[in-house]
Amino acid sequence: MRRSKDADEMEKAHRKGLGLIAKVNLARSVFSTALFKNSVRPELYRIANHDPEVVHEIVLNEIRNSKAAVRILSSLFKADKELMVKVNGREVVPFGNAAGFDKDGDALEPLSNFFGFLEPGTVVLNPRPGNDRPRIAVDEQNLEMWNAQGFPSRGLEYFMKNLIAYKESGGKKPVYVSVCGLPVSESNAVEVAMREMETLLKRMAPYADGFVWNPASPNTAALKLLRTPEVFRQTAELMKRIAPDKLILVKMWPYEDAEKHQFMGFVKGFVEGGGDGAVVTNTKMFPKESIHAKEWGYPSGGRSGKFLKHYMLRAVRDMRIAFPGITIVATGGIHTGKDAYEAFSNGANMVEGYTPYTFYGLGLLMEIEKGVMASMKRDGFGSMEELQARASENAAAGKLG
Repeated sequence: MRRSKDADEMEKAHRKGLGLIAKVNLARSVFSTALFKNSVRPELYRIANHDPEVVHEIVLNEIRNSKAAVRILSSLFKADKELMVKVNGREVVPFGNAAGFDKDGDALEPLSNFFGFLEPGTVVLNPRPGNDRPRIAVDEQNLEMWNAQGFPSRGLEYFMKNLIAYKESGGKKPVYVSVCGLPVSESNAVEVAMREMETLLKRMAPYADGFVWNPASPNTAALKLLRTPEVFRQTAELMKRIAPDKLILVKMWPYEDAEKHQFMGFVKGFVEGGGDGAVVTNTKMFPKESIHAKEWGYPSGGRSGKFLKHYMLRAVRDMRIAFPGITIVATGGIHTGKDAYEAFSNGANMVEGYTPYTFYGLGLLMEIEKGVMASMKRDGFGSMEELQARASENAAAGKLG
């Protein structure tokens, strides 16, 4: 079953915008995660007939159509300069939004007023609806989300319009686009994926600041055909050849202790091919029987939430020790400033999120940044660069964790 008629009608009805009171409360919630979680979010779910995808569309639509309000709100939302780090030769506030937050780049400019960097996408070559619905479920009690969207996308040409508009309007925050070429069949999987990647990269390279190759989605079965160290090496070589001065990363999945060697083999292949680092971790795959939903449109689903912090920290530590000079972006399970600070202390260069913001709103970003600053001062670090230098020293000495 594709998107339900009710969901389509609901989206059309509310693309015109929220009522005045709901708009005001949504704006106020930028400074109060409690207001968002306890008042704004329940109201959004009521309006959207409890469809999480429609809720997300409504919020993005409001952010996109409220540019003046966004600028005013974000003027009171500036990160401390001590948090700045250098990534690929430029200074960046290391707090961003993860892939899936803004799939088609519809809200690049307004989101750039809050986040230090943007990861839109995942962008694929041709428009695709993704997997059958229902494909998102929410576990309110455990603050978790189940996702089996399967790369829904309006395609490269639609995204390009948004990316070019952002850059031409003076967008200053770096954009690291999540991308993936999609195999069609087992017989020519790598060839097709590489050809699509080449087209994606060539079109976007003049405008993007970097790319995150995403072969990690647990809800797109064809991607399994790309998961070999040799394909990881080939993909990194292709990305560096087309975009030699851009940040080149790969999105990786959670792993258990027994899978560490295999995981590191993939990262090694990507780094040896010229890749700059990795984003860790994606959602963790579970069978549909594990998902908290009466109906589900796909055989599996990716679970995200607080439980991912364990996997994220392990991957950050292991990669920092194994590959000292790479760029590591931590994601998964980062719900507080303490969570983010642990990621940085274990070797992350930047952090990003998606699921936590669906529960707490954009105000969570301010809380995370303030929490990290407080922890830095408590531990005697004058800047984020000092904290990251210490993490690198600890990794070299085997003292992480």
